[in-house]
Amino acid sequence: MGIDADGMDKEWAKAKKADKLVKFGGGFYCGLIEVEGKDPLYIFNGFFMAMRSKFTAPGTSIYYYSVEWDPAKLSWEDFRGKVLGPTDPETAPKESLRGQVFAKWEELGLKSVPDVGDNGVHASASPFEAFAERNNWMKVPIRKDRFGSALLSEDIPEETIKAWSVDPQVTVEAGKKGSIFDALEDMDVDPCLAKLVALSKLN
Repeated sequence: MGIDADGMDKEWAKAKKADKLVKFGGGFYCGLIEVEGKDPLYIFNGFFMAMRSKFTAPGTSIYYYSVEWDPAKLSWEDFRGKVLGPTDPETAPKESLRGQVFAKWEELGLKSVPDVGDNGVHASASPFEAFAERNNWMKVPIRKDRFGSALLSEDIPEETIKAWSVDPQVTVEAGKKGSIFDALEDMDVDPCLAKLVALSKLN
């Protein structure tokens, strides 16, 4: 279409404002992109290239942490909502990580005020998503990952685990499909594992 990543991001924003986007599942969208002088095209996740370029531009870095805690003292939901903070850093508790980044963005050397798209820090939405990200970003084999090993011990095939790791639409209850990541969001380890076992029987 003769546009770069930033150009596509701007066109995607226009499509969103004009209500020309459709959400198929968690993080999966299709939008009608109309660039003057070009044939209109349906684009999937048109925001992705601009998002990716922020991590691949020369001089940029990604830092990651692997953390553990006792679920009796802190739920996964509270870890995301209170320790990390909401997606919109402007509404995040001041003591949360995103709240701190929002308050100190200049001191931290950021080029602009954090917003919903660039909110300073990401955390996995569930133990399964954390496993999928370790497998994807850190190349941790399924059998060598504690959560992955637990899934295998429940007789969930490795091929199924790999397929689920890219957040497909699955049967989440009788007669209903949805994002597997969304179905597991904010669950602690044991309930998340039990839910995956139940999902394996439906799919």
